[in-house]
Amino acid sequence: MNEVARKATGSLRSRSRLRLRHTTLGLRGELDQGALTELGDRLIRLLDQSCVWVLLDFSAVEHLDYRGVPALVARADAFRRAGGDLKVCGLSPYLQAVLRVGGAHGAFEVFRDAADARAAMTSPFEGP
Repeated sequence: MNEVARKATGSLRSRSRLRLRHTTLGLRGELDQGALTELGDRLIRLLDQSCVWVLLDFSAVEHLDYRGVPALVARADAFRRAGGDLKVCGLSPYLQAVLRVGGAHGAFEVFRDAADARAAMTSPFEGP
């Protein structure tokens, strides 16, 4: 392994130890059952890495499969039990309706945009 590759590998290792307490996931397109399963898995990995404040930005999402909503609600509950929260922003009226149909009415703190959500990122959700 040459010197450059060795330095790059060491750099990657040190970055992987970085522990974020909060992050934003920008979602886009049509979120079908498979995409929502992947999102749920990613949320579990973030929680396992002690990242307890997550913002899901739906501003570029066109469709959300309502059958995946209960799993998102369960993930939000897990984040709250860990002392954080799973907040959402950028919901169109259509996506708000999909969340309601999926059983998530009042389950998430919803913000108009990412800036508002980030400002409230460390505030616990008290529910409706």
